[in-house]
Amino acid sequence: VSTQSTGWTDHGKIKKIRGVASCSRMSPATNPRVIDSCRGILNAFIPDVYIYNEHLKGANSGKSSGHSLTLFTESTTGVAICADCTAQPQTLPENLATETTHQLLDTIHTGGCVDSTHQYLVLLFMALTQSNVSTLRCGPLTPFSISFLRNLKLFLGVVFKIKVESEDREETGVRKGLNSSLLLSCLGAGFENMNRAMT
Repeated sequence: VSTQSTGWTDHGKIKKIRGVASCSRMSPATNPRVIDSCRGILNAFIPDVYIYNEHLKGANSGKSSGHSLTLFTESTTGVAICADCTAQPQTLPENLATETTHQLLDTIHTGGCVDSTHQYLVLLFMALTQSNVSTLRCGPLTPFSISFLRNLKLFLGVVFKIKVESEDREETGVRKGLNSSLLLSCLGAGFENMNRAMT
């Protein structure tokens, strides 16, 4: 069994947004407040937004109270972008919705084909592919991804070529580097699963 090379450079257009608002051992009104605040921001960009309400109670809710929100998008080219946040103690539902929604919009704004949380997974599969070139468009690399690239070079001997496609300019009210787009490419190590069933 081997991994095929990939060319993941077209992020497409966002066609729908889905999410899950969950809470445990809290008021049933918490999730609706999160959902309303979230839709109030996202519906200004796209009408197809649906967030599921998951309210845990009783034995299924565990021993700790809390609430969280997970959002993910799907584009016309099949690219999925995800963002999630867990509320700190005393965090208002509206603040949780705003933080998670802005995190999602910031990731979409970078124009990449993978969110910052899952960068390392795509890089790993690119490094394990057959001896063909794989490419990926993503936003600014996280510190974890940078360290992970060093480990891939150390253990697999795979070196990534990084090209800066667009560099964010300093603008009032815009964080530096948010709109920086990178194009990463590498030649796979040709990893294969040599395990065979004995007959």
